Amino acid sequence: MVCHMLRLALPAVLSAFLFLASGNAASACCQRIVSLSGSLTEAIATIGMGDKLVGVDRSSLRPRDVVGHLPRVGSPRAVSMESLLAVNPDTVVAYDDLEPKNAIEHLKSLNIHVITVPRLRTIESARDKFTTIATGLGAKSAGEKLVANIDADLAWPANKQPPKQRKHGLFIQTMGNGPFMVAGQDTSAEALMTAARIDNAVQGVSKYKPLNIEAAATAEPDIIIILSRALQRMGGLDGLKELPSLKYSPAVLNNKILVVDSAAFLGLGPTLGKEVRRLRELAYGK
Repeated sequence: MVCHMLRLALPAVLSAFLFLASGNAASACCQRIVSLSGSLTEAIATIGMGDKLVGVDRSSLRPRDVVGHLPRVGSPRAVSMESLLAVNPDTVVAYDDLEPKNAIEHLKSLNIHVITVPRLRTIESARDKFTTIATGLGAKSAGEKLVANIDADLAWPANKQPPKQRKHGLFIQTMGNGPFMVAGQDTSAEALMTAARIDNAVQGVSKYKPLNIEAAATAEPDIIIILSRALQRMGGLDGLKELPSLKYSPAVLNNKILVVDSAAFLGLGPTLGKEVRRLRELAYGK
């Protein structure tokens, strides 16, 4: 009789043990996270996991109250393995083109939980990216909420007629002290312009090209979208409006200039929906 009762109880005890073990494994993971891109870091903070970050890359500048004190362990595309391991992470979030090429496999061999996402330039890829990160960090519902909020911002207002004639936008950025660049086709900036029903003023060019008088004068943008750091280098709005290549453009004459952050327009970060809405409202009104 006792043996029979033990046989009946054993599966239940074993199930309970496995449940507790899996729970302990889950709690052991994602408590010390390293993020290797600014847009990924913002996503982690947005889904409520910012307090678990113990290291970030050099492009992770926001949220300042989350990343300001954290160690830097490399660039968005290349990690210093020594610096990364020094912060003792249990989880690393990165793009799948991380250098050196064996970095991801090496981290996995050390029993570090690695969440990778592809570096693509579409709105749909951004949705998938946030879902993958949130699910991998055990915050699936927070990821679903983030995507729902983005979709709400992206949606064209129900009480507003779509434009009969689409505006043309020119996106300007700069990296460090390098030249000013404009976004061509197959860029994240163009993807956000398209989502706002704005056509890219730069056609026939892939990726980015230097801003020059001829190209800008030919583009005649209705809207100028510019990174805040690029605007600062130009001397602010006054400096931008005095550029010979742009001072007579419809965008400058009508004061249709939008200052944006890099995480959304370069990295398709979690604020992309809000930035698309701002761009759409500047171009076509609320």
